[in-house]
Amino acid sequence: MAKVAEIKQENIICAALEIFSEKGLELASMEAISKKAEVSKRTLYKYYPTKESLFEVIVERLVSNVKVISSIPFFPDQDIADQLTHIAHKEVELLCSPSFMAVARVVMSECIRSKELATLMVDKFQPLDGCHGLSQWIQDGVKAGKLEVAHPEIASEQFIASLKATIFWPQIMAHMPAPGLEVQQATIESAVKQFIAAYEVN
Repeated sequence: MAKVAEIKQENIICAALEIFSEKGLELASMEAISKKAEVSKRTLYKYYPTKESLFEVIVERLVSNVKVISSIPFFPDQDIADQLTHIAHKEVELLCSPSFMAVARVVMSECIRSKELATLMVDKFQPLDGCHGLSQWIQDGVKAGKLEVAHPEIASEQFIASLKATIFWPQIMAHMPAPGLEVQQATIESAVKQFIAAYEVN
């Protein structure tokens, strides 16, 4: 069972995310967050002394979600398309997660507004390897003689971008609901086919 302190902190983070989503970081108030979280301002300041410290926690949560699929092993004896499809499913699952999308909206909007906060997010993401570990997977595939890719970073960006075009950006920019399973599957199949056609060693 979660401890009372952990529950309070989770309530605060959820409340902050909601308030930040509604008003943005600049106009959000600690008082509004404490009311939404149903905790005293004293309790709120005990865990998070500033709005910026709360925002940093939200960024770290986004990073922790990404880290779930940031280390992906390459298996030379397994079908390339099957491995890439598995990777794509993990990526799409993340992009369709309501909690991930909520955090992503706040982080992106604030980073557009503030260079300082954008720098914070970049610093938080630097330890991650390119597009969620895909670039390392590609490099390992090249070393195994299964892929022929001159620029793994570019190839990984292109692959992830082909997923985001249908799965991520409509949700972020137009507040559309996550696409259904049929659209998700069609998007994955198309991205995998394009990658295999361009880079797999025959």
